[in-house]
Amino acid sequence: MLPATGELSDATDPARWAVEFGWEGHRCVAYVSRGRVRLLSSTARSVTGSFPELGVLAAQAPPGGLVLDGTVVALDEAGRPSRGPLLRRTATLAPDAALRAEVPVGYVVTDLLWCDGRRVLELPYRRRRAELEELALAGPAILVPPSFGLDEADLVVRTAEQYGLDGLHLKRLDVPYQPGRRTRNWLRVPLRRRRQALVAGWVPAPGRPDRIAAVLLALPGPEGPQYVGRVGIGAADADARTVRAAAPGAPPAGVPDGVAADARWLAPGLACAVEHRGRTAAGLLALPSWRGLVPADEQDDELFEVPAAAATVPAAPAAPAEPAPAPAPAGTEPGAEPGPAGTWHGPLSRRLEQHFVYNTLNTIASLVRTDPPRARELLLGFADLSRAADRAEEPAIRLDEELAAVRAYLQIERTRFGARLTAEIDDPAAAGVDPGAAVPPLSVLAAVRRAVQEEIEPVPGGGAVHVQLVTPPEGPGCRIEVTHATRAPFVLFSLPLDAPAGL
Repeated sequence: MLPATGELSDATDPARWAVEFGWEGHRCVAYVSRGRVRLLSSTARSVTGSFPELGVLAAQAPPGGLVLDGTVVALDEAGRPSRGPLLRRTATLAPDAALRAEVPVGYVVTDLLWCDGRRVLELPYRRRRAELEELALAGPAILVPPSFGLDEADLVVRTAEQYGLDGLHLKRLDVPYQPGRRTRNWLRVPLRRRRQALVAGWVPAPGRPDRIAAVLLALPGPEGPQYVGRVGIGAADADARTVRAAAPGAPPAGVPDGVAADARWLAPGLACAVEHRGRTAAGLLALPSWRGLVPADEQDDELFEVPAAAATVPAAPAAPAEPAPAPAPAGTEPGAEPGPAGTWHGPLSRRLEQHFVYNTLNTIASLVRTDPPRARELLLGFADLSRAADRAEEPAIRLDEELAAVRAYLQIERTRFGARLTAEIDDPAAAGVDPGAAVPPLSVLAAVRRAVQEEIEPVPGGGAVHVQLVTPPEGPGCRIEVTHATRAPFVLFSLPLDAPAGL
């Protein structure tokens, strides 16, 4: 069954439509029986050998087997589905263990076509979806994503935009599966994100040096403005006159040779609004559209901030360098030393890893019908955490922004752990710590994650994690204290805080 392109406004009756995330990946039908899984692509080509880890479905099949519709996905370093890493897996028919470990894949199950000897294609989607959820297929490599009512469309759009998805799906609840047909009973709604960007320069039209062929865009980077692409300015004559009249300046970093040859670079000061569909593998804005210049009093301050990396906080490495230990609190186990936070996503980055993304979305899916307010709360927290993961390459972020990501993470994990996990995060104001103090991105978050998953999860009775903000004689700091039944309270991580001007 194939989707047609549509808009959210095409679905008007909440009783007849569901809204779901769109997943970029390799569309496959899975034929599942006890002991065997066979994957066929949309062109009926077998891709079973390319994704051996999806054989876990075989152990969950009822005696009469299953036929599932879904998408094989690979997540990028920010935990978003992406074709880039997936192409590495589809390029081989038999990936070795190293490739499977470096580029894990999962199967996003979106529909049920056959269940335990019964053909269910003719059932309405509402019934098929209910039966799919009852199968409890969700696991480390299998995602049964949440399906929301049309009244939650704004929430799903907001989450999808923050998570970095390219689209949503609208599905009619009252129609059967229609194999081989592109039908308006299933609509794919492309998402466009809106943001401000620096107007770094412009390229003149061929043979018309007084006309703008394209505006050149930049965004703040670790070492100053970074080139992120070009956009047509269309018939916006007033904007074009303003751009042409701007003072000349220096180019941003990362400008391709073919662009730099004809560019007219501008001094900082102009900002514009653009809509786009995410970022390409090269970091450029995908399919940007011009939405006009932004008045000076409405410009985002972060566009013109001087990078803080050279001030006092170095760019965050893959695993945070061991900071100077803070004084241990009363009750710290003798000999326990503050340690590095560990990595967030293997040796390459500290971003969202696949099993955490799947666990979170599977948990949200299970709550959509039983506890909708809680599902909504977790969905927004997940979107906030995903947005924080996008900042891993920045030189530094504010302490209060880092703590917001920590709260979102702990909110998700407490749903999974229940009473086995308690958490406390000090308020900067109450602790006398500047909320604008600079920290390496995700450093505290990675330490909290390590505390939960390595120190608390293995303990049957669980434990507690406390994000302490302290002001010892040598200066303010943040440290992670862990408490559980098998050892005395100890400091897992300690980080001195600094507050460079302008951050």
